[in-house]
Amino acid sequence: MNFFILIKLFQLNKSFYGDFLMTEVDHYENVRRKMRIGQLGTPKHKKTIEFLKVLYDDEEIELLDNFERGYQLLSPAKLAKKAGWDKDKVKNILKRLGKRGAIFHMGGNYGLINLVPGFFEHYILTRGDSEENTIKVAEYLRWAFLNLTPQMFNNMDPPIWLPKLPYDAEDKLIEIDEAIPLKDQQVFTGEMVRELINKNDYFAKVYCQCREVGELTGNPCEIPRDLGCLLCGLTAKIGVDAGWAEEIPTKEDAIKYTKECEKAGLVHYGMNMGAITFICNCCRCHCCGLAGMAKIGVADYGKSNFQPKWNPELCIFCDKCVKVCPMEAILHQHPVKDENDKMIYNLQNCLGCGLCAANCPKEAITLVKVRTNPTPEMGGIGKQIQEGLTGK
Repeated sequence: MNFFILIKLFQLNKSFYGDFLMTEVDHYENVRRKMRIGQLGTPKHKKTIEFLKVLYDDEEIELLDNFERGYQLLSPAKLAKKAGWDKDKVKNILKRLGKRGAIFHMGGNYGLINLVPGFFEHYILTRGDSEENTIKVAEYLRWAFLNLTPQMFNNMDPPIWLPKLPYDAEDKLIEIDEAIPLKDQQVFTGEMVRELINKNDYFAKVYCQCREVGELTGNPCEIPRDLGCLLCGLTAKIGVDAGWAEEIPTKEDAIKYTKECEKAGLVHYGMNMGAITFICNCCRCHCCGLAGMAKIGVADYGKSNFQPKWNPELCIFCDKCVKVCPMEAILHQHPVKDENDKMIYNLQNCLGCGLCAANCPKEAITLVKVRTNPTPEMGGIGKQIQEGLTGK
């Protein structure tokens, strides 16, 4: 009897029960989950879904949901087969998304990638979307850099990127912490910008995409976006050939460019995964990584193996170190009575980037090795990306 009544109610309220019993597929949430590699993803938030809806219409997002994971590169034909869609239709959709910078593509293949580093840079450098959409995406990115990605980066072990010491920092490494064993007192591979430049012969630069986001959202940085990323070797050639990077004529010009960035107070950041082929030159106010760290504090995340050491006898208290410190970790303590001026270092917030030492006119700041964290070989995230792109 009860079952009969249920059937009758179902017949009378077919539309209601039909909607209730039907589980709607949330393609936007599915694609968000797939835009990841290892610990690097696209953080869950209602604003993230709104951002994806700016990028993709319902048809496009349904197609993209047929990718199984991030960094899975598929041809239009293979994706069409997985989706059960017409091949020409899929090809046209992917081509359209590629022109907008809304999907990663390499050769004739396409794939989903994580938000940052990854999608963000690709989208901004492509600049193929409408002005309205580009500004909306930039507004989301600016917000995400300060509210979503810092926590994601802070949870990564080992950190995905670390500061690289300024070009002339080797001259400042005159102090050794006695607590560090002698065998670990060398500078590890990838810790010095000089090492990156010296082992390459071809260089290029590309404008800072983080500061470009600031300009698009009406919040420009005081430092020009042209002081952006330095590319070396094959990465530089790829960027120049693709048209989004500008060749730097000589090694001397690359050194000059690097020092200009240091003088402007920009931190050299490189990937923490084996040999690096590029560095970002980052400001504390707009960088997708550094701005968030400046907001929440770095603790032990994302630090180099070095800390500054101050020599009061050489210091002239010009405050250049105070001005260039990206973490505001240096304070000039002025005398109250008869004591001397003093520079106070908050080492908990110090990145160990070496900018204070590089910009000191009297060499009153040296760099002391206080940790022995080597640069990992190509593994973790780097290996997963490589395997995802190559299928090996």
